[in-house]
Amino acid sequence: MHVRRPTRLLAASAAALAAAVLLTACNDDAGAGALPAPTVTVTGVAPAQPTGAGRTATGKATVPGATPTGPMATQPVGARCRADELAVTVQLQEPGSAMVLLTVKGDRSCTLFGYPGYGGLRADNSADPLPVKREPYPGAPTAVTLTPKTTAFAGLKWNSCDKADPSCHVITGLQLTPPDETKQVTTEVLGLDGKPVTQLLVSAQGLTTGSLQPSNQGVVFPKS
Repeated sequence: MHVRRPTRLLAASAAALAAAVLLTACNDDAGAGALPAPTVTVTGVAPAQPTGAGRTATGKATVPGATPTGPMATQPVGARCRADELAVTVQLQEPGSAMVLLTVKGDRSCTLFGYPGYGGLRADNSADPLPVKREPYPGAPTAVTLTPKTTAFAGLKWNSCDKADPSCHVITGLQLTPPDETKQVTTEVLGLDGKPVTQLLVSAQGLTTGSLQPSNQGVVFPKS
């Protein structure tokens, strides 16, 4: 006997089968083609790290031919100017301002890079630990390679004070520490007439030193 299947039942079954196939295909596509979550890498500049007398106060700084020895790059071993190789002159320019000259006095070429360190000397030759701030003036430190009898330069400034003020530093000379050195060079402060200044009055804020440069052009701080 011939049995006639209901047309509506066949149509519903076909529709259900098509929907199932389509759903399966969509699920497969989502798993195969989904992009991974993006990875974001954040980079930046390392914060300044004070590293001792005369070191640079900004992130990594390279010197031609230097081999980094820590978070800061310095002169190659053997090429750095040592304290006992340098003659230092501090020459007043106007009240509260001076030019500092570091000259190679031996017969070996050497390199300076960074900022000088400073300490004061009282009349009795005792040390006066002056506060010292570094300022990249007239610009960032420059590697200065000195041949015998040549000179590197830096600016120095301070505010004066009343000698009667207990916080006033009354000094007669300075001790300068070259970059990356621990030994100091003692120097007088010379007036405009070339004669030693008998006393220098420095406020509680201490000294501000500029960066070492190969030329004296522009190293003297402007009058504030």
